Amino acid sequence: MPKEIITSPLVTPPKAPLSPAVKVGNLVFVSGQPAFYGDRQIAENDFEAQMHQVMANLKALLEAAGSSLDKVVKSNVILTDANDFDRMNAIYRTYFKEGQYPARTTIAASMGNPKFLLEIECIAEV
Repeated sequence: MPKEIITSPLVTPPKAPLSPAVKVGNLVFVSGQPAFYGDRQIAENDFEAQMHQVMANLKALLEAAGSSLDKVVKSNVILTDANDFDRMNAIYRTYFKEGQYPARTTIAASMGNPKFLLEIECIAEV
């Protein structure tokens, strides 16, 4: 099966050697999305703003691949501060139908960019 690199004009292109998303067969693998918007701007020290931007980036890439948040089967959430877990969950649940949440792993870890408060990656059906 050939793979297709997925990008979106709504998502800031990465500088790192990675693809924003890769579609293979009926699956799309979305790389960890930071909260960049525009020309590498980020809402510093604003967890809620970063969380909503991360979800907007995921949504844009999924839609570019012919998928949607409703078709996410697995996500991985990386928080820089485990104390943000409850805030993350409160926002995360608003993007999915009640009881139809994807499988998920959440970890706390440092990031390469100290301005990032979180990052989310996912796998979805197309």
